Amino acid sequence: MTNVAGVTGYATSMAGAGNNEKKTGPLQELGKDAFLQLLVTQLRYQDPLSSKDSTDFIVQMAQFTMLEQLQNLNASMTSLLSLQPPMQSMAPMYLGLKVTVRGEDNSLEEGTVSAVNFIGGSPYLEVNGRQYALEDVLKVTTGGE
Repeated sequence: MTNVAGVTGYATSMAGAGNNEKKTGPLQELGKDAFLQLLVTQLRYQDPLSSKDSTDFIVQMAQFTMLEQLQNLNASMTSLLSLQPPMQSMAPMYLGLKVTVRGEDNSLEEGTVSAVNFIGGSPYLEVNGRQYALEDVLKVTTGGE
């Protein structure tokens, strides 16, 4: 059974000999393995007397190479992001710094971070006696400015 993507972006199954036709969900992505399989199938079933234009073949190989490189880039970015320290470990670096934070009523408050508290596993900065989530910080400057 071979999946074929239609113009609508939905994959449908082509019924082979004795197989029942099945519908599948929306086509999510065409990975490099599926792309290469499609290319090989296209080359296998082409008419040898009127073979595919070599320019088209080169374009398809370039697309395959680009797809593979994008997948490699995605894997590298995922790996790089996993090396970044979590927000919780960065919170103590705010101690003594002047920050501008957004309050509950969208008001802006400036002050120096006097403490870092972990409430429910999330870091909160104490500014002017009030607790602010780390993601509420809009600006950070040194305490002397």
